[in-house]
Amino acid sequence: MGIRTKLRRNRTQKKGMPPGSLVYIGDEQTEEVTISAIAFNSDKIDEYENASLDEVKTMIDSEKVTWVNVNGVHNVQLIDQISKHVGLHPLTTEDILNTEHRPKIDFFEDHLLAIVKMLDLPEESSDLDDEQVSFILMENTVITFQEKRGDLFDPVRLQLQESKGRIRKSGADFLFYSLLDVIFDQYLIIMDEMDDRIAQLEGMIMEDPDNHSLQDINQYKNTILQLKKTVWPVREVVNKLINRKVSYIKEDISFYLQDIHDHIVQANDMVETSRGQLYGLLDVYYSSLSMKMNEIMKVLTIVSTIFIPLTFIAGIYGMNFNNMPELSWEWSYPVVWIVMIIITGLMLMYFKRKKWF
Repeated sequence: MGIRTKLRRNRTQKKGMPPGSLVYIGDEQTEEVTISAIAFNSDKIDEYENASLDEVKTMIDSEKVTWVNVNGVHNVQLIDQISKHVGLHPLTTEDILNTEHRPKIDFFEDHLLAIVKMLDLPEESSDLDDEQVSFILMENTVITFQEKRGDLFDPVRLQLQESKGRIRKSGADFLFYSLLDVIFDQYLIIMDEMDDRIAQLEGMIMEDPDNHSLQDINQYKNTILQLKKTVWPVREVVNKLINRKVSYIKEDISFYLQDIHDHIVQANDMVETSRGQLYGLLDVYYSSLSMKMNEIMKVLTIVSTIFIPLTFIAGIYGMNFNNMPELSWEWSYPVVWIVMIIITGLMLMYFKRKKWF
């Protein structure tokens, strides 16, 4: 069963249900949903690898800055319990459970919901791995909901553990910025990798265009399209973050938000540039293929042209006439061969002088 089939099935289950009905929409998951949590201030940090729901509630209610990371959103009951504890609207919880959401941001009186895509580009594949990450930012708490285990947040965890920079001295808003910054930096890394692959593909096409090259171009076009769908809406998300004034995002964070805005603008520009390169690469492919075909036809034409006089000579002496004087001559056979070789040599010299090959 394909991904789209499963998504349609899940959406069909919601048909006729009232707004705010909680149904998981996404890939089928079998892993157990786990929760990790970090509570910290400038002096101390507490980490929980597999936190229970009660521990999470206690940490959220504490005065420390808390980061709760939920690995998996297919356990509807657990997500609903966490959401109710922090006072999320049912429609917000519904958005978290829908892993096919377009990047978006919603502001509320005491929290915000931000949904973005975390991307990865495997080395031996042109298919993007995308994972939806939903953020809940409150005064002292950041909650991240991921589709599965594994993320890009280890640098942030290391900064917290080693108290690097200002992250331990700042609030939940700076932690929220740091997590977004890691995700958006990955967009630029992926675009750099795509540029390298497109340049390498262009060299291969110029050297030897084949059907695999055309398949690679089409695969990369699909990848760039997916990047565009992911990166373009994020610009609006960051713009709203910068322009909206809320109590749980301090004024001094605006400068940092402007920095990730610049990254998103750059990523969008790179997407458009790569998209244009790929369409140009199609023209290069067909031009190179045409040139390759012309070279083949030129060689075949030269070979055919050389054999025209040789065929003429062979045709004459292949006629069965009784009164052909050369047929009874002792040296006629080698002389014919010598004549044909001389004609071939002269034609090759002529073609070479004309630079036809």
